[in-house]
Amino acid sequence: MAAEDRTSGKSEAPSGRQQRRRSPKDPDRQRDPVGTRRAILAAAGAEFAAHGFDGARVVRIAEAAGVSHQLITYYFGGKRGLYEALSDQWLEESMRVSRTHTFAEAVRRYVHWAHEDPAWVHTLTREEPGTRPPAEDERAAELFKHVEELRERQARGEFRSDLDVGAVALVFFAASIAPVAIPWIARELSGQDPASPEFIDAYAEQVRRIIAALAEAAQDEGSPVNGEPRD
Repeated sequence: MAAEDRTSGKSEAPSGRQQRRRSPKDPDRQRDPVGTRRAILAAAGAEFAAHGFDGARVVRIAEAAGVSHQLITYYFGGKRGLYEALSDQWLEESMRVSRTHTFAEAVRRYVHWAHEDPAWVHTLTREEPGTRPPAEDERAAELFKHVEELRERQARGEFRSDLDVGAVALVFFAASIAPVAIPWIARELSGQDPASPEFIDAYAEQVRRIIAALAEAAQDEGSPVNGEPRD
C-alpha cells in the first residue's frame, strides 16, 4: 500500500500543493491533460464519498479514472492533494453561486446541486467528528468570507437583524443537503421519494420561501426582497 494511502488528514505532510512533482511517462498527460484531471477528480470524488478520506485508496482512484498512479502523483501529489483540489472545486462553485444570487436563491440552487452531485455531501458526512479534515484551513478561510458576506446581506435586509448570521448559515446549509445526507428522514417527514426530481423541485422552492419570509421588511407584492427569476 502506498504511504499516502496510510495517512490521515490529521498527520499527512506536506500537502499535495507543496509536493515536488516529477513528469510522468504516461502518454495521457500529453494527449488530454484537462480531460485527464477531470476524470481523476471525478473518480476521487466517488472514492472519498464511498470511503471517506482515511478509507480512500489512490490505487482505486487511478483504476476508476483509467490512469496510472504516477499520473495522479504528478497532478495532485497524492491523496491529500486530491482532497484539497476537490475542496477547492466545491468551495469555488459554492462561492460563485453565493456571489451571483440572493441568499434565498443561492440555497435553492444548493439543494439542486447536492441532488445532482451528491459525492461532496457524502464526503463531508464521512469526515470523522473531532478530527481535522484535510484542507481545513483553506475551507475555514472561505467559510469566514461566506459569513462576512451574509452579514452584508443581513444589513441589506435579506434576513432579519435579530438573527445570528452563523446560525442562519448553518441551518440553511443543513437544509440544502438534508435530502442527500438523511434521505430516510426526508422520506418519512415528507412522504415522498427524496431522490425524485419532483421532490427536489418542491423542497428547494420551499426552502427559498422560508428564507424569503425571514426578510427584514416586507416588499411590494410581486417584488419580494429575495425573489429572482428561477431556472
